[in-house]
Amino acid sequence: MNDLPSPELKGRRDTFLILIAAAFLILTAQLFNLQVVQGEKYLLLSEENYMRITPIPAPRGNIFDANGEPLVTNRPSFSVFYWYLDSEKAKETLPRLCSILGQDVAEAEKQIQKYAGRYFEPIPIARDITPEQYTAIVEDAPNLPGVFIEAEPIRYYPGNELASPVLGYVSEISAAQLKDPRWKDYKIGDTIGQQGLEAYYEEYLRGKDGGYQVEVDYRGRPTGNVGAGIEPVPGYDLYLNLDKNIQAAAEEAAKRTLEERPKAKAVSVVVLDVKTGAVKAMVSYPGFNANRLVTGISQAELDELLETNQWRFANLATTGLYPPGSTFKIVSAIAALAEGAVTPQETIYDPGYHPMVPSLPCNRAGGHGAVNIVDALKYSCNVYFYEVGRRLGVDAMAKYATALGLGSKTGIDLLGENYGTVPSSEWKANAYADGRVAQPEVLFAEHMMAAMGQVFHLDTPIQMASVTQSIANNGVRMKPRLAYKVQDAEGNLIAEFPAEISGVLQVDQSVLDTVKRGMYEVTSSPQGTAYWAFWDLPIKVAGKTGTAENPLGENHAWFVGFGPYEDPEIAVAVVVDQGGGGSAVAAPIARAVFDAYFAEKTEEVPVTP
Repeated sequence: MNDLPSPELKGRRDTFLILIAAAFLILTAQLFNLQVVQGEKYLLLSEENYMRITPIPAPRGNIFDANGEPLVTNRPSFSVFYWYLDSEKAKETLPRLCSILGQDVAEAEKQIQKYAGRYFEPIPIARDITPEQYTAIVEDAPNLPGVFIEAEPIRYYPGNELASPVLGYVSEISAAQLKDPRWKDYKIGDTIGQQGLEAYYEEYLRGKDGGYQVEVDYRGRPTGNVGAGIEPVPGYDLYLNLDKNIQAAAEEAAKRTLEERPKAKAVSVVVLDVKTGAVKAMVSYPGFNANRLVTGISQAELDELLETNQWRFANLATTGLYPPGSTFKIVSAIAALAEGAVTPQETIYDPGYHPMVPSLPCNRAGGHGAVNIVDALKYSCNVYFYEVGRRLGVDAMAKYATALGLGSKTGIDLLGENYGTVPSSEWKANAYADGRVAQPEVLFAEHMMAAMGQVFHLDTPIQMASVTQSIANNGVRMKPRLAYKVQDAEGNLIAEFPAEISGVLQVDQSVLDTVKRGMYEVTSSPQGTAYWAFWDLPIKVAGKTGTAENPLGENHAWFVGFGPYEDPEIAVAVVVDQGGGGSAVAAPIARAVFDAYFAEKTEEVPVTP
């Protein structure tokens, strides 16, 4: 038998050796690539695999009122975090931890589930724990693997509910927000402004988080702290035109009104600086206690507060839409005088109803007799303004309403402001096409009622405050603004927001003077609809009451006004949602605002010995 390999076997052996050699060469080349060519890269990845960054939250910027009083700040607190080890460990740890915190285990598990796939990050379980909870966790630490406590700043609202819909609140960023490109720099667990100024000025208030490195084992469990890390950078401070004292006075009057009027649902108040448009106060009451949202509130408790109308999140001053009622008569009066539909001297006879449409009554049984435009404003004579509406028509009135900013956003530095509605022929035709009204044409009576601020008119309180500010400022409408500057912690100016003109009403000064005279008579004449609320106010003011019909419930109570009459400084708008009559309900709230404002002005004047 021949022991030499056959040519076939030899060929197989050579092929096998070549394959082995090729594999060896490939492995050698790859090893060279990993260790030499890309060695630095994989060293970094290796380090990152056992190093984790624990964030140090940056304190948000403070928010101050016009006098430097803090409206929003931060306070120190302790929060509980959890490093997810594994499901078995979690089954042992979470029930024990939740028992100390008085928390539902399902809620803690739901929080952990948010971090699925990101378990290398510390998961916030509870914020602002009590001293007793802190002590219990520290004492039970050996039985709580992965649980640790960190000090962090927490948002604090010294006034609790004061100006809450305006200031807003903060909370953990939601899953939906994380998907929004605007928040691409945020991560799970970050705090973000969710409403009001907290949301509008988020980019200034946020700050920049710091962090320190934590060494973890191969399962992601922390083994120690490495290095001091990066210090957080505080957010910028926001300074407002809002005056805390005027705000508090307006809110107290709102609260008292709702207590006295059980059918009333809410109160909105806006106070603007006539010359600059600065917002001196903005009330939407009831509001909410943002401190309770920060520290945590159960869904059941929150639902009860909302269902019983103890809390409201919406800022009705900028989002609430109401028919303006007789407060719109100041716009109708401007339109009538500017268009020559009436003169200041002309009188219109009021028998208690309009002769052409007897179903349209006056607000006074038997009527007011012969009245001119100043009298009509003083008495709030319906028949006079029915006739104004008949002579002008909705389109002429819409022209001046639009010029005064109605039907448009004011540009206030808050999110979600409403546009409102200014009825016109075009508007009604479009509304009919959309199925919102029964006829495409403006009916004869609708022209007349439009001058009264009814039939399709819808305005926000801030829009009517802006109209009043414009009239008081001789037709120059200023953009309402809550904030006037942003500073860093060292006092360096980061941004400022100067006064800005939104529009100028092109009418003769005599038109505005006549309307302002009528508004003065409302508060100063014994026959004026708001006289009883202002008769003993030492400063002369002007105003207009309104009672707006509401098909869904009680009438809405309105008052708009400005003061002092000779040289106006502030303009005020008040709405009491389903409050009844403007004279009896809204005017006293405005009086409280004027009292608070003029009291401050008196204190500013030095006493001469």
